[in-house]
Amino acid sequence: MIEGPVGQLEAAYHDVGSDDVLLICHPHPLYQGTMNNKVVTYTGKTYMDLGVNVMRFNYRGVGKSEGEYGEVSGEVQDGVAVARWLIEHKQPKRLFLAGFSFGAYIAAAIVQELQSGVTIPHLLLIAPSVDNFPFDTVTPFTVPSSVIMGEQDEVVSFASVEEWVEGLYPPVQFITLREATHFFHGQLVTLRDELKELLDPIL
Repeated sequence: MIEGPVGQLEAAYHDVGSDDVLLICHPHPLYQGTMNNKVVTYTGKTYMDLGVNVMRFNYRGVGKSEGEYGEVSGEVQDGVAVARWLIEHKQPKRLFLAGFSFGAYIAAAIVQELQSGVTIPHLLLIAPSVDNFPFDTVTPFTVPSSVIMGEQDEVVSFASVEEWVEGLYPPVQFITLREATHFFHGQLVTLRDELKELLDPIL
């Protein structure tokens, strides 16, 4: 449990003995999003396989985290609080950020808030919900960034994300999975393989 802006936040820290840490943000709390979401946990496991410690956490009002839904800005504040806790208590050499769906916006916003104090080598956005959240407030990205989308996504518009990515400068890496839906049913191994190829040169 970590002290957050409106109470204790539930978190899970997976230590694989690294100087690097990934902070990963989960999907929308009003639509059953939790830190135990399979895309979140599988992505975290992939980073662990590559030798990166991983921190998952629940936003306010989710699981054992205190408080109630914070209308996006509250969830950003929660993520910033967890990031600052990591910097203070775990002292990572590098802090990676990642988020899935709604969590992609939260992760991007955390990067904007943490302008100093730690090296952020990479931001990973999985199926970012660009039509529903103000991504214009967190771009242009100030760190190397990658977007992963399933072409069969039934929740987030693939066309909208593709158009958004094409308009970004500095450019970001755009990885598409032809058969993947929003929750990557049957495609998690493919997601893992793409992530490992993406992260290997960074790590």
